[in-house]
Amino acid sequence: MSAVAQRRGTLRRAFDLLQGNTLGGVRLRAHRPPAGEAERLEETVRERTAALEAANIKLSRSLEQLRATQAQLLFADRLIALGRIAAGVGHEINNPLAFILSNLEYIHQELQQKEHLSEQERQEVLEALAETRDGAERIRLIVRDLQTLSRAEDVGTGPSDLASVVRTAAKMAMHELRHRARLVVECEGLPPVQGNGARLGQVFLNLLLNAAQSIVPGAVEKNEVHIVAREAKSGRVAVEVRDTGCGISPEHRERIFDPFFTTKPLGVGTGLGLAVCHGIVTSLGGTLTVESAPERGSIFRVTLPVAGAFAQAPRSQPADVAA
Repeated sequence: MSAVAQRRGTLRRAFDLLQGNTLGGVRLRAHRPPAGEAERLEETVRERTAALEAANIKLSRSLEQLRATQAQLLFADRLIALGRIAAGVGHEINNPLAFILSNLEYIHQELQQKEHLSEQERQEVLEALAETRDGAERIRLIVRDLQTLSRAEDVGTGPSDLASVVRTAAKMAMHELRHRARLVVECEGLPPVQGNGARLGQVFLNLLLNAAQSIVPGAVEKNEVHIVAREAKSGRVAVEVRDTGCGISPEHRERIFDPFFTTKPLGVGTGLGLAVCHGIVTSLGGTLTVESAPERGSIFRVTLPVAGAFAQAPRSQPADVAA
């Protein structure tokens, strides 16, 4: 037999084998399960599919519960921060309220006692009215800042004016800082960032309060808290909160972002602030890191993504925070 015929015979046998026809002259039959086995397999598949669907529904519900719990935790921490600044805000409101009432009493007496006012008296009344208006405006801004921070709902994730958020947080933290350190704020000319303003305000308020509490009161001229924001590379904005406080030991530095971890005395710290800050920043695609050493202060760095197509630099506004 020629080599060509042998190859043809080999190919023919291989083809017959693939088709289930013959092997060595013996007819081959495809294996088929018994009549009832196919139904049992189908029933098993249906049962496992139903079990997987039930497990998926259960996991979805658990995920929703976790999201709801996380939202409650974020808001609870925000309320804790508000509680810490309540006394200071009361003081901030009481000062302008006092001279508003005083000026209104003066204006009332002047108008009641004098039918006609001289030009000098008229100017004095107008100045008192202007001061009263300024005081009312100051109270309005304080209330607005409180409303922004205490808002429970999260209305979107940007774009947000980071400079405005930082300035608001700085004003809210001043009552903790004014007896401990000078506050320096540099945050002008920044593009909008991706993030909810109330949540970002919560982050920077917590970082500023944390910096304040690391400094012993009574030596304002020797201590400083410096918050500086700048546009970084790769479409991001970086914010640093630096302090000259007591610093963090290496063994604690590894755990400061863990929930409920705190080195503060009982009743002073909850251990939630930095953990919540870390969760908010990372959920927005940013990072939160720390550099610190005992007696050498701390630097907390936040990076946030610029708000995409909305990344247009806002108008520069002067910092209005004074120590």
